[in-house]
Amino acid sequence: MRLKLIQGLMFAMAGLTVVPACRKKDVPLPDNLVQFEAPEQGMAVNETTKTIKLKLSRAASASSFVTISINGTNGVDYTTDYTTTPAAVAGKIELDVLSGASEATFTVTKTSNGVFYGDDNLVFKVISSTTPLIIGPANEFKLNFSEIISTGSSIVGDGGGATYGNKVFFDLSANSQTPVLRTKWDLGFYTGADDWRVILNSSTAMMAKQIAKTDLATVTAADTLGFSADVIFNQTAPSPTALPYIDYPNGDLTKTAIASVASTASDNKVYIVNRGTGVGSPAPARGWKKIRIIRNASGGYTLQHADIAATTFSSIDIPKDASYFFKYVSFENGAVDVEPTAKKWDLAWTFFSNTTNFGSEVPYTFQDIILQNRNVQAVKVMTATKTFADFGEADLAGLT
Repeated sequence: MRLKLIQGLMFAMAGLTVVPACRKKDVPLPDNLVQFEAPEQGMAVNETTKTIKLKLSRAASASSFVTISINGTNGVDYTTDYTTTPAAVAGKIELDVLSGASEATFTVTKTSNGVFYGDDNLVFKVISSTTPLIIGPANEFKLNFSEIISTGSSIVGDGGGATYGNKVFFDLSANSQTPVLRTKWDLGFYTGADDWRVILNSSTAMMAKQIAKTDLATVTAADTLGFSADVIFNQTAPSPTALPYIDYPNGDLTKTAIASVASTASDNKVYIVNRGTGVGSPAPARGWKKIRIIRNASGGYTLQHADIAATTFSSIDIPKDASYFFKYVSFENGAVDVEPTAKKWDLAWTFFSNTTNFGSEVPYTFQDIILQNRNVQAVKVMTATKTFADFGEADLAGLT
């Protein structure tokens, strides 16, 4: 993925503030600003729709609406070349913002007869808003009808609030983000042709332990004795004995809790999975599953899963898809979309299953962790050597 200078990447997590009643006068809240998520994005040739987001400083205290003007390159015409949802009237979109919402969106759709050239674009501008919203400084957005290579911008990550509910994937070159509820999936299946690996959802503190059985139907609660004290993240008294039950946090696929899926089905053992915790305060336990994974005749994976006491199980087939690094599965919902395609994200922000030192290395969860995609490289440059503002593309030479 092409990557030029990134002048800023800002993550803003919405906190929970309790304001007690005062006898004389309540402390006023700051203005609730409405503004675009990013100043500019691109719409690739093969994209037919683009969803554009406006973000609020906090959840709206009452329903409101904003008016957005549209100005485009000469020859790029509404109805003929593109439409919007909601529909524009006289070059303006009236966008509802519901009470309790922290964002609002509209969609641009290319028509089947639309013709676009590389420098064609649309410029959207928030020109008015109703109480309680105030127009923020990032009130203008440019949509290019071609992919862009960002030379610098900032974007406010949608982390999902005070309980870190989302994992957020960032495409730096496109000024875009993909927030995903971190309880949406359980397992990720590696799609590379060179290996057969399965990862746990590291954003929910999952663990997995292998047992000496290959038939899910014969697994009972007796096979899990002691697991509730051992196969678990313990933030107050973490234990090194639990380390083998997590995916090692450096991304090495040979160090996952689940072993490589063998070509001989009978070699693939059952795992007891602690699904970790959900989103909330306190975070709810997500329960336990027994699983077994084999290769299937179509060149993909087959996941068998059930509750611990169940005598039958469900199966899900997961094909390999070279457009992605991993394909994801939820025990409740089957195959689900999580991360973007391999070339459409660079960094991810997340709650994370990590390790730390408590006299020895132990599993430990952390908030505010930045992960990099498998095809991305990063290097630390100290500002004592060169300031952030002065660092240029010429300074990339020699960095390792």
